[in-house]
Amino acid sequence: MKKTLLLFLVCIVSISLIAQPSKVAFVSTFATLNDLQNSGDDDEYAAANWLVNTYGGVFLPVSQIKDNTADLSDYKALWIHFDRQSDETTINNEFAAAFLDADVKTAINDFYKAGGNLLLSIYATRYVVDLGRYDLAVELKGFGNGGNNPDVWYASPTWGTFVGTPEVFNKFTDPLYDGMTGVSYVTRDNGNIYPIIPFLGAGWKEDHNYFWNPQPDKANNDKYKQIDFENVWSTNSLATWAHVQDYFGSAVTRWNAKGDFVGKAITIGIGSYEWNQNSGTNVYQTNIEQLTTNALDELSPMGISTNLAFNNQDESSVVIANDVIKFENFSENTQANIYSISGNLIHSIRIKNDHHEISIDGLPVGVYLIETTKGAIKTIHKLIK
Repeated sequence: MKKTLLLFLVCIVSISLIAQPSKVAFVSTFATLNDLQNSGDDDEYAAANWLVNTYGGVFLPVSQIKDNTADLSDYKALWIHFDRQSDETTINNEFAAAFLDADVKTAINDFYKAGGNLLLSIYATRYVVDLGRYDLAVELKGFGNGGNNPDVWYASPTWGTFVGTPEVFNKFTDPLYDGMTGVSYVTRDNGNIYPIIPFLGAGWKEDHNYFWNPQPDKANNDKYKQIDFENVWSTNSLATWAHVQDYFGSAVTRWNAKGDFVGKAITIGIGSYEWNQNSGTNVYQTNIEQLTTNALDELSPMGISTNLAFNNQDESSVVIANDVIKFENFSENTQANIYSISGNLIHSIRIKNDHHEISIDGLPVGVYLIETTKGAIKTIHKLIK
């Protein structure tokens, strides 16, 4: 009987998944992917082409956000990769013209505050400031025209490895670094060995950095430079330049939900994150793609969309956001059950009113099925936590 029930549940889930929205949109100032290829920056095109043709996302012209023909609730995450070969003033003006347009900024800010997620890379990292999520303008900037360089460029996931350090912060086990290859291990001044992650091999490099030295009121050897940034701003610093041994710099950062900002953002502003190496194939391109895959998988998880309600004919809905399940417009005493993917009943809920909420913060990471029974109608949704 259990096997039959499980098969029935899985079949319904498969039907539900077909109706889910596209996971990720690459937001571009160009009208089409072909226009970006023909008239835009090679790194922006390489990133967008990978998203559309390898990862499975969609190309979204910013003009469709401007004229309101795009419904951002169709997406779980937006990726803005703004990486251009020009001077600072020109780049800032081009970014502002597109993404600080009042209609565009309002739409993306509303999406972010409602639980939509953002991946912001290279010169787009500034958007967390423009949207009001952070109050310190980008201060570590690079607008290099490019040149040949024989070195491998790495990112370091560790801080505080100097002699006499009060505390080491090592983020290498963060899921963002799952699947990294070619990792090197270096002996730091404190005598211990730590990883550095290669992203850009020998050859032409553009050196486009755009990130922060957070908590600038604190010295680089003060561990609270790191601690306060994470605690006050609800962030995770995940990488800095490979040579750094103190607490300087947050070149890759996760911005967790905070205040009005229900969504999550990841910013990648380190110069080694170059999508197209002009002198030839980057031998570490797979790490750039894997890092991006990990970020987008985190920002656009399978299962129920961040802010999308799955409705039945009488407009009852199940919405999941920030480890809370919201049951909307169900009659009192409606039964709701949460099953493990193997069919075991984890939790049974009797809905008490038409806006019932339960926390799933305590559920272990895994795949679950949510079943609601309303009269003779049973609806199944899949949740990946």
